Amino acid sequence: MDQDPDRQTPAGAPPGRHAWAVLQDRIAAAFDIEPEAREAIVRSMLERSAKGAAGYWLQLFLAMGIASLGLVLGSGAVVIGAMLISPLMGPIVELGMGLAIGSPFLALRSFTRVAFSVVMVVASAAVLTLMLPFYEVTSEIAARTSPTALDLLIAIFCAISAAYTTVRPGSDTTSTAAGTAIGIALVPPLCVVGYGIGTQVKSIASGAALLFTANLCAILLFAILCFLLLGYTAVSTAELEHAELAKQKPGAIRRVARALQVFFELRHGWIFRVMMPLALLGAVYSPLREALARVSWQVRVRTAIVRMLDALPQSTVRSSVSVDHGSVAVRLVTLGRADEAERIENDLRDKIAGVAGMVPKVDVIAVLDASALEEVAASLRASSTPVDVVRKEPELALVQKELAASLARAWPHAAGPLVAWRLRFPDNEPAVVEVVHVGPALGAPAADLLGRALSRELGAELAVQDRALSPEPIVAEPESGWPWLQEARPALAWVDDVEALHGCVEVPPNPGEKPIGELEAVLASLRSLPALRSGRVHVGEGARWRAVVSIAPCAPPEPAPVDAGAAADTGAAPDAGAR
Repeated sequence: MDQDPDRQTPAGAPPGRHAWAVLQDRIAAAFDIEPEAREAIVRSMLERSAKGAAGYWLQLFLAMGIASLGLVLGSGAVVIGAMLISPLMGPIVELGMGLAIGSPFLALRSFTRVAFSVVMVVASAAVLTLMLPFYEVTSEIAARTSPTALDLLIAIFCAISAAYTTVRPGSDTTSTAAGTAIGIALVPPLCVVGYGIGTQVKSIASGAALLFTANLCAILLFAILCFLLLGYTAVSTAELEHAELAKQKPGAIRRVARALQVFFELRHGWIFRVMMPLALLGAVYSPLREALARVSWQVRVRTAIVRMLDALPQSTVRSSVSVDHGSVAVRLVTLGRADEAERIENDLRDKIAGVAGMVPKVDVIAVLDASALEEVAASLRASSTPVDVVRKEPELALVQKELAASLARAWPHAAGPLVAWRLRFPDNEPAVVEVVHVGPALGAPAADLLGRALSRELGAELAVQDRALSPEPIVAEPESGWPWLQEARPALAWVDDVEALHGCVEVPPNPGEKPIGELEAVLASLRSLPALRSGRVHVGEGARWRAVVSIAPCAPPEPAPVDAGAAADTGAAPDAGAR
């Protein structure tokens, strides 16, 4: 290419021939870009072989699958891997080059590939979503449903980086290209759009579509501006494009490209080509700016509420805060009297309303502690007039009812029947729901999922602690009474704590070769169980030591086979329950 400063710029290039051309050459020289390199890059884009299409679509499909599963599993590392594989940045940058240099064929072919890529990724992600066994909005999915103007700023920086890696291909820009692919994240938002379509959640699909549109417009606009500044408009594309069109079979792209040639060759055609992505960018900027203002409000209000809660007395044992657009909800559990809880509730409501600019929903539940109970008892003793007591179900009982209903809905039936649960409030930790059931243990993953389900329904962070009781009997031979007792006693101890459980125990008539004192000692330990006196632990006679915990009352044991000679020598053993 001729580097004469008096060169004539092609039709459709920006005006100001001499000064503009000199400025372009100086900027290109600053980045070590020669005129021959500019023409080589444009030629490579125009001469892209159709043989590479299969590899492109394979890479895009693999990126879709990896990104979709990584989003569903909430794995950021997997999603980053999909970003590195995705080839979608290539045709978008080529579209920007086509608009910058005024090549209708390059712009139309790149636009067609981008459009088909978007449709393929969204449709494939929707189909993959329908095949999933569960649907959960993970943090990776949620992060791509609420874009703001900050996401647009990220896209601008990535667009400039993408243009730089295009004009400077080589090993020195490999890390830049990888960082650009991770930063811009084109395929994951499209996969979230497919997830929203598959789950029929409009807010997820529309939010992710807005994010992708913002990224696409930013890449196009700033890629065009970068290519204009680096002097790519000086490349004579007429001969290159004519040669490439001659290779193409007659078709729609070829016909439309020839029709657009007239528009692209207008004197100020470059202005219209820049205005197209600029107009789209302006259209998406308004909702992105509103989203940024909404996020700023949420962060400001949540931070202020957390400070207010930290300033409360230490008697506050549990709190949950929900700050969404247009609503603020705070729920608090505190130790003390009802009048103190009402005072805290009114004070918080006024302070939060001043910060948020709206009336929040504040619920403060009072649980009487020892000092409050003593004050109530003293006031009742001091009162000489009859007091009409109006029975009112306490708020804590309502919370317990909600938790019981949520447990009934979320409990996995494969873990066996749920017989009891307890709610504990550890210091500086989430509330713990201790569940007791007869069946196999839940395991850490299932307990974590159950805790998440309860937290979503109740609006408070909860953890689940599993207490699994095996339905299988604990059996030992007659001569192994003490080892059997050590294994059976922890299971029978649950019968003392849980009224819905029954313990069924069988003892042998004779402990074998051991002295009769061992049998009596084991029976004495069993008789010390409080549940034995309540009738929920039944001790009967059997062939071996046997204990089982169940939710059903004990059935009469089957009579053990007795050797006639042995019975005549030793005599019948007395009823074990009477020992």
